[in-house]
Amino acid sequence: MILNVKYFGVLVDITKKKEEQLVLDESNLTVNSLKSKMESVYQELQKNSYSIAVNQTMAGMDVTVKDQDVIAFLPPFAGG
Repeated sequence: MILNVKYFGVLVDITKKKEEQLVLDESNLTVNSLKSKMESVYQELQKNSYSIAVNQTMAGMDVTVKDQDVIAFLPPFAGG
């Protein structure tokens, strides 16, 4: 499975990347599992609050991600 992961705001500073492509062997991966994987790679993420969107839709932790999905890690933001 190939996932396109994008980072925004302070999360870019943590990962040192705006986006990356992940190639994973798993076929049944939830948002929660992906979050855990990313927090083990970028341990500083554990100290931050953020939301995750899948294909431009805010996703619950139990949503299953699929091959070629676009995953966005979004810091808290305020609108005006």
